[in-house]
Amino acid sequence: MKVLIVTPFLVYPLAHGGRVRTFRLATELARLGAKVDLLCPWRPGLPARLFESDGVTLHPHAFISNVLPRLLPERHVPALVALSWQPFAIGPRRRLNAFSGHDVIQFELCAHASWMQRVVAGTRTVYSAHNVEVDYFGARARRSQASAGMLRRVKELERLAVASSDLVVACTEADASRLAEVYGAGETVVVPNGCDDELFGLDRAGLRGSARASLGIRPDELCILFVGGPAHHNREAVGYLERQLMPRLGGGTTLVVAGRCGGRPGRIARNGGTVLRLGFVQDLRPLFAAADVAVNPVAYGSGSSVKLVEYIGARVPVVTTPVGMRGFERFRSNLVVSELRDFSSAVRSAAEMPPPNGLALDELRWSVAGRRLYDAYARLLEERTG
Repeated sequence: MKVLIVTPFLVYPLAHGGRVRTFRLATELARLGAKVDLLCPWRPGLPARLFESDGVTLHPHAFISNVLPRLLPERHVPALVALSWQPFAIGPRRRLNAFSGHDVIQFELCAHASWMQRVVAGTRTVYSAHNVEVDYFGARARRSQASAGMLRRVKELERLAVASSDLVVACTEADASRLAEVYGAGETVVVPNGCDDELFGLDRAGLRGSARASLGIRPDELCILFVGGPAHHNREAVGYLERQLMPRLGGGTTLVVAGRCGGRPGRIARNGGTVLRLGFVQDLRPLFAAADVAVNPVAYGSGSSVKLVEYIGARVPVVTTPVGMRGFERFRSNLVVSELRDFSSAVRSAAEMPPPNGLALDELRWSVAGRRLYDAYARLLEERTG
């Protein structure tokens, strides 16, 4: 099986859930025996030519549109829209023709929906939907200055991606149903988000003391952890944690923010407590060991949250909004689910709870999700030959 994955966004570093999902599923397909190529934007620090990582061959490109998300404010022009303006004849046509012998071409998100109609006849085309974009951007538009015109463009890209696909890959059953409702999506498979095997054997108790000392957190302090990329819903969540939750919790609390959602890294005094902004962190395990509670106070979203499944996999007590739990409702009894107005009392309660143990977590492994995707592609190719 030869699979080409086309992503409109950077792959390295694995700085947020979208990148993690794309790359981890690619590596699992390769581990199961597929030949996997990944076409992605180039950035400084990456080799200019193809290179291999974890069994996947990456093909960086320097298309004209790569720089547009940096030049156009995200609040006015969503990155998916900016990236969709790449002229097909300049670069993409030659690149896709070079992979004409592949069995499956998997397009991440819908920025390159117009390319999907130009795939060589006989190749199976897959739309890998990380969200229901029209719902995600619709909710975001109500909180920002995004125009109705941009929302219409996102919806048109998503409609075209679904219509051009032989198979749609969704993160959750809810997303699969919603894509069918809005666009009449045909054959769909749900491949949930997962986490790395290393998290399952994490010795939180054994690492706790050294992890907290390295962060400057006293043994008697309450340590709250939030992990997130630069997406608007994560930045909004950080604003809530810093400006509303911290005053309610009072002194003796440290909020650790990991990822590019927190702005400039540094240590800031807040209402008798401390906010520790770390920026991107390659290895989150020490943070999971240090935390008393991991939180996911997002107010809107679609798809499912990679951070939440990592919290669960590391067996950190979790407080989440109902929205933040989407896709993992089956673990509700192992989480503290709270609306934002009650979040402070929920965090205090969770901090007194013992770490969740005895959970059936094997289904949360990326290896399980990758096997589901591989099997779906095998069936898709059998349909073609049959």
